[in-house]
Amino acid sequence: MFNLIDESGKDLSEFGYSVKDIKYDAKLAFMEIDTEKKAENAGLGIGKYFIINMKEFLGQPIEFYDYFASICKNCLQAIFKLKHLNSKKHFLIVGLGNPDILADRLGPHVTNKLENNDNLYKFCPNIAAFTNIKTFDFVSYIQKGVKADALILIDALATNEISRLGLSIQITSSGLTPGSGVGEGVKRICQQTLGVPCISIGVPYMLFASALDKYAPQSLLLSPKDIHEDLDFMAYVISKSINDLLKK
Repeated sequence: MFNLIDESGKDLSEFGYSVKDIKYDAKLAFMEIDTEKKAENAGLGIGKYFIINMKEFLGQPIEFYDYFASICKNCLQAIFKLKHLNSKKHFLIVGLGNPDILADRLGPHVTNKLENNDNLYKFCPNIAAFTNIKTFDFVSYIQKGVKADALILIDALATNEISRLGLSIQITSSGLTPGSGVGEGVKRICQQTLGVPCISIGVPYMLFASALDKYAPQSLLLSPKDIHEDLDFMAYVISKSINDLLKK
């Protein structure tokens, strides 16, 4: 089970996976799956994939966070170009996750920091355990009502590496499967299922317990003890990248 593409266990170089160094000793990885055959072989959806991997995050000057917001913006711009999107289009921003659990609060946290404008719809569906409505159905219903040109989905992810908690940002044009980190994903939210581009932004805040103990249940997830500050700064980075990109 994996959320981050570079934890798939596959040799992604055959799919064009490449990594370059960026500022602050961080790295930016890129890969594009452009055929159904490649998608099947990689176990991923068709689309562009970006991953920003940082070595540190907290306790940095504001210039640090603004820099990574600009990197996120550049990744989003590349996807916008691929999908023929611009700031004049209408977007549905979906903050996925459980707002009552810190490690799963990224989506709502980012959504709360987004600026209001007339081409932006914001929505946080919570989780099916509370609403008894599957996330895909919730998002589909809202999309049918607002008829956005594209969706931007924000969610907390799970990782197999403790060193990556709160330190990776994955941006893709292939959508996402809600609940996949805890083995509950059913129907993918993507262009194939909703008919419009679905961009996903995710950060790992949960760790598969099996990464620490091979005998631990695969469904058991661990999270940092106190991630308040990390979430605040990450929400700033992601929301700023979206706000700057969608400014008219």
